[in-house]
Amino acid sequence: MTGWRSLARRMRALASDLRRPRAILRDARDIRALRRSHPGVLADYSSPTVAGFRRALIVSLADDLQQLRLEALLAKALEIHGAQVAILTFRSARHAQRYLRGLGIRRLVFYEDFIPAKPAWDAASLDACRTVQDFKRFTFHGARVGRQALSTVVRGAYEPRIDLDDPTLRQRLEATIRYAAESAVVGEGVLAHEQPDVLLMMERGYAGLGSIFDIALDRGTPVIQFHSAHRDDAFILKRYTGEERDLAPKSIAPDTWARLLEDGLTPAREQALEAELDARDQGRWFLAKRIRHAGTARTADELRELLGLDPDRPVAGIFPHVLWDASMFYGTDIYPDQGKWFTETIRLAADDERVQWLVKLHPALLWKLGNEGVSAEPAELDMIRSTVGELPGHMRLLLPQDDIRNGDLFQVIDAGITIRGTVGIELPPLGIPVLTAGTSDYAGRGFTIDAADVGEYERNVRSIAELPRLTPEQVELAKLYAYGMFCVRPWRFSSFELDFLPLEEAGDTLAHRLLWHVRTRADLERAEDLASFAHWALDSDDADYVDEAELASTRALAADEQIRLDDLA
Repeated sequence: MTGWRSLARRMRALASDLRRPRAILRDARDIRALRRSHPGVLADYSSPTVAGFRRALIVSLADDLQQLRLEALLAKALEIHGAQVAILTFRSARHAQRYLRGLGIRRLVFYEDFIPAKPAWDAASLDACRTVQDFKRFTFHGARVGRQALSTVVRGAYEPRIDLDDPTLRQRLEATIRYAAESAVVGEGVLAHEQPDVLLMMERGYAGLGSIFDIALDRGTPVIQFHSAHRDDAFILKRYTGEERDLAPKSIAPDTWARLLEDGLTPAREQALEAELDARDQGRWFLAKRIRHAGTARTADELRELLGLDPDRPVAGIFPHVLWDASMFYGTDIYPDQGKWFTETIRLAADDERVQWLVKLHPALLWKLGNEGVSAEPAELDMIRSTVGELPGHMRLLLPQDDIRNGDLFQVIDAGITIRGTVGIELPPLGIPVLTAGTSDYAGRGFTIDAADVGEYERNVRSIAELPRLTPEQVELAKLYAYGMFCVRPWRFSSFELDFLPLEEAGDTLAHRLLWHVRTRADLERAEDLASFAHWALDSDDADYVDEAELASTRALAADEQIRLDDLA
């Protein structure tokens, strides 16, 4: 069986290469051009002879050229600051191998070399999994393969509802768990062979990658995830060591939160947050423009008239995530799946005519479907029909393409509901309470209304008409948290850039090129952004990468303001 899988991979790789001769030639030209223009970046700077050198393993398993460029540059940054770096890829991914070697990566580790000779697990062990919760708890060698398989299958079907009576779905789950179990064994072999001090991964929640993530943490090897930020010139960097493995990378660790609380919400921090949010809302960044469909600014009264809202009755917003995307591995949900949360929340809202309900589908929903070539209508529309039929008169569906700006919408909302969406950070700074239906990076910080179970959540929803505005203390906590997430947590880079296509050319994609600005060894050594990343990755134990310059500048401004106030007094 294993031999058949290896043969199948080799055949797929050969077929892929035969189908892409132009891509191969393009890559060769690209690598030659990089060698001419960036000779110092492509050298080998690994330092196994330096005392105290560290070993880093980048788990790639990718064939995307821009991701490979990023991983190669991060590898060079780690090498030049004293690490020996290897990249895990597929032996069958010849395209990725050519590119990584061309970009100066000398040490590649191949997934296939660690596949067990016999199947890693017995499918009969799944017989005891009768509910979604059973699958979520199902592990293999400590890896949470059931949870990762559920999320992967949901993601592949673009359908958040999980029907375990569907034999096709169970077959997909079994096949995905088989691969996840194989990856757990591969992870054990790779980690034993490489003995890395740290792993770096871009994705770590779906089947395969998730197994390696779990195995590393169980062995005591920290894992750093690099994740997109709200800005085009930044990533979020998070170090996982075990207990916090379910938190999103953008989360704020307890020690970072304590540092923020120490100085509190100063005027300088509030101004920095306002500037950051203004840039985001005005579409300064490509990623913000990508999900922004509205162009018409409206006052609260104008929006109420457009939506037919009674100004004397409370308004609540239901803000679902993209329900099939990353649905199982950030936090713990109180419902079995996010589809169940959505339908039950719609049902509760339909029964409560005291409140005017706005169901706001996620702004990224349609372009994500379009990016993956899905032309079928979103599952959310069928879920609404199957739950309540046509929405009753006190409910209104807002689609992603509707010309309604979030900032305007927030003017007319009295409460929001989400599982763990960004509105839980956006609404509380405005004094608007948010109900959550699962653990998140911001739940329990003092400015959201959280629930431990379904019963408590449904009681919260039923009492939403009586919810008061947040207190000034809660608003201050919410603003401080938002400042930490938007201003302090991003790692801003200048040694490279993400060069996105103009929006009108990009269509439904995130098409871009990753351009290097460092060209020589001296450039690499002088690059403050790369040095900051490398020292944090190799020499720190902090869970969060934080922008120390941002914290220092707002602290200095606060001190200057206090001196002026003392002089006036």
